[in-house]
Amino acid sequence: MEQQPIPLTEQPRAEPEIIPPDAPVDFRLRARTSADTRARGRIYVARLGPVGSAVLFLAIGFLAVFALFLLLGAVLISLAVIGVLTIGAILSVVWRGRSRRIS
Repeated sequence: MEQQPIPLTEQPRAEPEIIPPDAPVDFRLRARTSADTRARGRIYVARLGPVGSAVLFLAIGFLAVFALFLLLGAVLISLAVIGVLTIGAILSVVWRGRSRRIS
């Protein structure tokens, strides 16, 4: 079986477009633009300090505790439903046995 030669380097198909921050950009000329004309917002990324990190970890912790309580609630409700179905099945068997004795 012949192996295909591996190319050493692959040239990019297009050069990346670097737009200066203050340059006006005409979004109508782009091929992949959003239909929403208000979607031209900027995304700012900031480095978190110690207080921001603490707030972020607290928020993640609160969400984790909320998810845990939600899961425990679902487990308790399912246990209650299983108990009711089990008791219903037992009572059904008991009442069916009594009705067979009477007739």
